[in-house]
Amino acid sequence: MGERVFVVDASFGSGAEPQVLGVASSAPRAEELAERSAGEDRYGWRRPDWLEWDSARRVRPAVDGRGNAVEVWLVQIGLDELIRLVVEPEPLVEEHD
Repeated sequence: MGERVFVVDASFGSGAEPQVLGVASSAPRAEELAERSAGEDRYGWRRPDWLEWDSARRVRPAVDGRGNAVEVWLVQIGLDELIRLVVEPEPLVEEHD
């Protein structure tokens, strides 16, 4: 088995597309990243700790600033599987004609 990493992912109850918040090399670092992202996005945690989903996944429910449900996931995957994540680039500056 190859090296493992943790993907921090947010799923939204509003139906918005899930969002990858980051990638970390260990579970403690992934939790730190999730805490920092939650603070930046003003998520309010709905419970004080992480729920063990299975051996590779943990979830912590939250709510965003508009009251929409958010689930923040820590998912452990192989480093070689990371390439499968689809990232859609967005323009940093909108061009106007």
